[in-house]
Amino acid sequence: MKDDRGNLDLTRQIDDLHKEIEYLKKEITIAREDGLINVMEKDRRIEDLTKINEEHKKINGNLRTLNDQLLKDLVKLQKQYDLETGKIVDKMRKEGKI
Repeated sequence: MKDDRGNLDLTRQIDDLHKEIEYLKKEITIAREDGLINVMEKDRRIEDLTKINEEHKKINGNLRTLNDQLLKDLVKLQKQYDLETGKIVDKMRKEGKI
């Protein structure tokens, strides 16, 4: 059946607007779902990055502790070296080698 109503017919305009409203409702639903998916993906990424950050903090803390211990050991070794070197120099002086 042919639609003889012209563009100015109010009933046709109302029908066209109802169709457009239904179309836009579907588009809003799709956009809302896409937005929720994006938010969920971003939340998941934030969670992953937070876990990575926590692991890095833990590793960094362990490395700092190890570094502090190594620096203390270095100071001890330097003192031992200085003492031994001093003993050797004193011995060489006594022997007249220096």
